[in-house]
Amino acid sequence: MKSVFTVTEKDLYDALIDTRYDLHVTDIADVSRAEAYLKKLYGKDVKVAGGEAYAEGSDSLFKPRYSDGDLIHVMRRLTGEGGCPWDRAQTHESIRKNAIEEAYELCDAIDAGDVDGMREETGDILLQALFHCDMAERAGEFDRLDVVDELVRKLVTRHTHIFGEDKADNEAEALDRWEEAKAKEKHSETLESKLARIPDTFPALLKTQKTVKKLKEAGLELDVPEAGVKDVLIAACGALKSGADLEPDLIKEVNALSSAFLSGKIKKLSELK
Repeated sequence: MKSVFTVTEKDLYDALIDTRYDLHVTDIADVSRAEAYLKKLYGKDVKVAGGEAYAEGSDSLFKPRYSDGDLIHVMRRLTGEGGCPWDRAQTHESIRKNAIEEAYELCDAIDAGDVDGMREETGDILLQALFHCDMAERAGEFDRLDVVDELVRKLVTRHTHIFGEDKADNEAEALDRWEEAKAKEKHSETLESKLARIPDTFPALLKTQKTVKKLKEAGLELDVPEAGVKDVLIAACGALKSGADLEPDLIKEVNALSSAFLSGKIKKLSELK
């Protein structure tokens, strides 16, 4: 006998529905909304009668509309015993750059106002997250439920103006509450650990900007002449002319700056050798 999942309309719109199973919705007050939502979920018309609705699920991988449950099911098929040889051979390291590439492609779609592209690239990023969860689960490291648990805890504890007693009447105040909550979580964090959390995989200029900001907050004196963006471009061209490989070389210099400041060798940027 096929399993039936029962949910009230109140909980329908927040529930993760696995469309492989039949669905029974009760206490329906907004008929048009419920019918439209169920059609989107199951890919077919579902009629409400007497405040209730029944939607028939399908185990088929070829159907009008897929759900979260289908996605997990497909991933398990691809990476499980007898699955796709390529998918099963991947590791965290082998696909590490994919997430960065997909994020850039999503940004391009956003900048272009390409809604279809945004939907596709958001799915590609979701795939990367699920891929890492699947590999970690098979290795006994963590699974997607561990990831969700940690994420929800972070969202709750850092939105003290929503889930606590703090107040935030505008965007700036909300960001302040987030940073305050984050600081409390990491009250014992050192400057060294803060700098270590700025990845070397960041674009070189982004890593430079974030690193210098942290060092300046910690007391590094930027005793150098102000320069415009064009000056940065000219300097970069000069470095290229001298044979520099800008991305790795700039990251190396930024890390050297951090090390020199942390060790107490320099207090001013001009002292960097």
